Amino acid sequence: MQVRLSINESTSNIKLHSDRIPLTAADIRVFDSKSNKNYTITRCMYDEERQWYSIDLSEPLTANSTDVVIGIARFKAPLQSDLRGLYVSSYIENGTTKYLATSQLQPTDARKTFPCFDEPAFKATFDISIVRKKSFKSISNMPSKRVTKVSSSDWFKEMSDSDQVEKEDFETTPIMSTYILAFIVSQFEYIEDTDAQLRKYRTWMRPELLSLSEFSLVAQKNFTQFYEAYFGVPFPLKKMDQAAVPDFNAGAMENWGLIIYRESLLAFDSRKDRSSVYQRIGSVMSHEFAHMWFGNLVTPEWWDDLWLNEGFASFVENIGLNNLRPDWNMDSQFVATKQMAALEVDSMGSSHPIYVEVHNPNQISEIFDTITYRKGATVLRMLHGFVGDEVFRKGVGNYLRQNSYGNTFHTALYDSLTRQYSESTNKSLDVGSVMDRWIKQMGYPVLNCSVSTAARRLTLTQNHFLSDPSQVPSYPSDYNYMWIIPVTMGTKQNLSSGTPEDVSGFVNWMNEKEQSFELDNSADDWYLLNLRSSGFYRVNYDLDNWKRLIDQLISNNTVFSPQDRARLLDDSFALASAGYLDYSIPLNMTRYLKSETHYVPWSSALSKIGYLHSMLHRQSPEYGSLSAYMRDLLEGAFNDVGLDNKDTDTHLTKLKREIIVWSACLYRLPSCKNAAKEKFRGFVGLNDIAFIHPEIRRRVFCEGVSTLLLNEWDDFFDFTKTVSHPGTQNDMFRGLACSNDPLILNRYLEFAMNESKVRKQDMAYVFASVAANPKGLEIVWNYLRTNWNTVKKKFPGAFTTSYIIEILGDFNSEQKYAELVEFKERHRGNFGSASRAMDQTLEKVRVNIDWMKTKLPRVRTWLIENGQAI
Repeated sequence: MQVRLSINESTSNIKLHSDRIPLTAADIRVFDSKSNKNYTITRCMYDEERQWYSIDLSEPLTANSTDVVIGIARFKAPLQSDLRGLYVSSYIENGTTKYLATSQLQPTDARKTFPCFDEPAFKATFDISIVRKKSFKSISNMPSKRVTKVSSSDWFKEMSDSDQVEKEDFETTPIMSTYILAFIVSQFEYIEDTDAQLRKYRTWMRPELLSLSEFSLVAQKNFTQFYEAYFGVPFPLKKMDQAAVPDFNAGAMENWGLIIYRESLLAFDSRKDRSSVYQRIGSVMSHEFAHMWFGNLVTPEWWDDLWLNEGFASFVENIGLNNLRPDWNMDSQFVATKQMAALEVDSMGSSHPIYVEVHNPNQISEIFDTITYRKGATVLRMLHGFVGDEVFRKGVGNYLRQNSYGNTFHTALYDSLTRQYSESTNKSLDVGSVMDRWIKQMGYPVLNCSVSTAARRLTLTQNHFLSDPSQVPSYPSDYNYMWIIPVTMGTKQNLSSGTPEDVSGFVNWMNEKEQSFELDNSADDWYLLNLRSSGFYRVNYDLDNWKRLIDQLISNNTVFSPQDRARLLDDSFALASAGYLDYSIPLNMTRYLKSETHYVPWSSALSKIGYLHSMLHRQSPEYGSLSAYMRDLLEGAFNDVGLDNKDTDTHLTKLKREIIVWSACLYRLPSCKNAAKEKFRGFVGLNDIAFIHPEIRRRVFCEGVSTLLLNEWDDFFDFTKTVSHPGTQNDMFRGLACSNDPLILNRYLEFAMNESKVRKQDMAYVFASVAANPKGLEIVWNYLRTNWNTVKKKFPGAFTTSYIIEILGDFNSEQKYAELVEFKERHRGNFGSASRAMDQTLEKVRVNIDWMKTKLPRVRTWLIENGQAI
């Protein structure tokens, strides 16, 4: 391996990243490629925390030289199944185990693959060569340049020259960061297509799944061409590969020219996969293709600007997918899938700003979280809303062209959008001044409303919203937790025919702690803020307006967009939980759901009611009352969607069926439970997955497994191993956690720790699924307390460890809080990148305990008053 250096300043020290690759001074040569002069290495020391070798030279390297080369003749490290760096994976084909090597280098695992300068600002060109058996295929970021036969014994000591070995050289990459390099050596097959520019598009999978790759091939070509047109910047590579691998810790990775996915996020079977999986595949693909420009072509200087990569792709994915499938109503779904999750996490005192300093690999891994992805996306959606699509598209395009193949700081994007806004509108707007308030301080505001009836003036007061108002934010704010807020506002008069799609004309800028606005409606009419849920803030209306909004929802909810209806539900429940509002407001609002037909408001409502479920379903006597109310609320919707698909079903109808059936059975609606168990019996009798429609499969498995004895459960588990379709297998894994037998649940956790029974990438799903069982959270907690060191070592990477810790946030008793505190103290310093997740979990439990003390009595009273007491 050789690394050519560009020496900007004279130095006698080199820092070379490496992780678990043993090197000594004798392994490294530093020399001048022109004169062949060697630089003597006087010391080579390894820094374990920073994961680099510090190499001291006997004399300094000359400034402005481009001839210095670091040469490492041979190095080696074990090829493990740890899902990091270059790792090994496998699958079964016709009874034979097939092996492959694949990569995942983001954020800091290129250094685990080869010694390098492993930071995003150290961009370089790369010449990749792969030596492999002739029976295997290799792919990388760039097209293949040549394949030559080589002597196997020169490369592999255990092989003889009779083995056929080839060396494949790939074309030189563009200037790029290390973390988006990629390699796969496998026996996969592919399907391909080309476009008018003769660029090749290939989708690779193991042969058994290749027939399920047609949608992904069509989509990858569509996304490439759409983003080229949207940004006005050509895709710079000659080809675009994507591959699905059996073992992958993340959902997907945006390697330039070779995107890698886990199988369940690229292989789609319309007969076996849920519509939500179909949509998830489209969303993830759109996200990764957006990265080809935003992240790969132009890259943040350092990981503290990760949101420029992930937040941007998480927002733009909806624009790309909406172009491919406009009938999916992706902007409405954004509110339920991304915005609501961001608002929930960012209401915690232990949250963090979008832009936050990070210094080591653990801190870098920590920020691959909801704040970076979902809050980043939501804030960018708000920016898109107040500057308008034309300004946003042109401003981003200019930013990409001006910074291609380089690294930037977020101010470069702000400056481009500020210039474009002025050019397009002849108005001035300092985008940076607005956005700094949203990315450099954690949290978001709640707008408290009061109306002067006589003057028809609306006065808004902004406050930092916290789910527990007694909490002290974990980060200080240079802005004193004040925001510049694009308040969109409408009244019954100007929204009588519905909320328009473009709400930029309704923006009123709020720059102060308290500010008044003219209210253009009569004293008896409602007003509505945050139209289409375009802003990242909550609204607490005056009590009279809350009641008027509820009346409007009940009489004709279609006056409000699906985003508006979802936001009213989400805000009211969150405000009630935090003590801003009496619980009678959100609970009374749910009554209108009997006439709601759209998937997104139902998704919002069931998510918020799901918090009540999580607080009550394990031991609280009020759970029976809540279940009775929910059965009444859901019965009509369940009768409408049923368990069977219809030819006339739209995509959104199928999504709605999935959540309605799940909830109706969860709250023990007899018609749902009986029908689901009948479906399961039919499936067992026929041993045919196709007997159950994909949308209801997960709930049917759950209802059926809850009745199984140990030997029957074992048979069902064994059956999962014979299922090759990833989506079906995922549903079965979740269904297996629905047993009522604690022995089975404990054993299932043991199975999850055994890679011969459960793939490492699916371990976290098993733990989360068991924890969702009313009997399971205590079982998961006891297992983690006893086996934490083993679990942490076993689980692949930071994402999984944090995910497991977050499961424990559903506890709501003082005893469990004390146990968690003791657990944190006992393992202090051993959480790694899950440290922030541990702090957030403790805060969630504190909030839950307070809710049980202060909010549950009001919920109980409402249920009694509304005839649902038991």
